[in-house]
Amino acid sequence: MQRVPTTLRTRTGLLGALALLFAAGLTASPMMTAPAHAAYGPCNTTVKRTDGLGSGGVPGNHYKIPARTGNGLSCYMEYGTGSDNAVTALQRAIVSCYDGTYAARRIIDTGGADGSYGTGTEDAVRWLQANRLGVSADGDYGPATREQMRWPLYTAGGTYISCLNPPF
Repeated sequence: MQRVPTTLRTRTGLLGALALLFAAGLTASPMMTAPAHAAYGPCNTTVKRTDGLGSGGVPGNHYKIPARTGNGLSCYMEYGTGSDNAVTALQRAIVSCYDGTYAARRIIDTGGADGSYGTGTEDAVRWLQANRLGVSADGDYGPATREQMRWPLYTAGGTYISCLNPPF
């Protein structure tokens, strides 16, 4: 049996390992370093989504949902991001629709619906994700969290009705 020099054996092994990593898509690319939600942009406003109900020409009941200008409901918020009104809408939804939970208490105990996505809001979102929503518990708000959350429903005049999970 012919003895292969160690350097050739090492190169062959290294090339084989690199080929496997490349084939598996595990190379260090810019796509791996950016969070998936970065494509959406941070929530910088809110929108009123109607449920289509109402009478006498009144637009109907609505939900106030965090949004991104020009991108609709596809936006994200994480620690230190999001506009005051977008964060406040999220915080109010948690306090109203998840009353009595750790998440609601965490929002209330750290300043209430103050429009700041701080540690209290991050903890509240993470708890909801893990214990009520069944999505990745990272503490970041994004489309997956929005779709699973219950949101407060208001009349056209702004009176609270109840919390529902609308089809967005």
